[in-house]
Amino acid sequence: MTALYEMPLNPIKEKYGKEITSYMLPYFGQDWHLFAPDPIDRDNGVLVRVKKRRPDGSMATTAWTDVTSPAQQQLYGERLWPSREFRVGAGVPQLLDSWRDPDLEKLRKKDQDTKPPEKGARKDKKGGENPPLSQGEKDSRDEAIRFAQSFGSAQARKLWGSDVEYVQVRIVSNEFPRFSQRYARDAKGKVSYYDLAWMKPVKVER
Repeated sequence: MTALYEMPLNPIKEKYGKEITSYMLPYFGQDWHLFAPDPIDRDNGVLVRVKKRRPDGSMATTAWTDVTSPAQQQLYGERLWPSREFRVGAGVPQLLDSWRDPDLEKLRKKDQDTKPPEKGARKDKKGGENPPLSQGEKDSRDEAIRFAQSFGSAQARKLWGSDVEYVQVRIVSNEFPRFSQRYARDAKGKVSYYDLAWMKPVKVER
């Protein structure tokens, strides 16, 4: 499975991409950075908020709550026998950021670069991406969203109870200061985020 997962896009990977990805992620994904040409340059975190029904029937939206830091602090305190809970949360940004096939992405970027700048990115005949998303990418995207929905639902019930009606997940990225700024004491990273759509909570077996 590891060999198939790491291979470039091929007919086997295209046909069985869903099965391969569901076996490998989130626990067995290969993520080497120590001597990699593209080392880690950012921290990712997950925030969650919910919508709950008030006694008068109106809907209340909670503030965003950081669900990554508490698990991270727990991990720091359990060096010898760490909980796997932090790895589950850390897998949410990883899955949401890695469902696209890197080889197809190179083709899309190359295709966009050949288009005159004033006309924007090239689209296929149906108005989508060129090349269009493969079935494996669509399956991986849907799986990543389901995973985020399950994780958000579990955290929401832990924080706000079982009467949550909608849950939303926010992925926050803190990009480290560039290497060229390593001697600047006031150098700060760049924080960015994106939100998933509101989702109905799902029951998560523990």
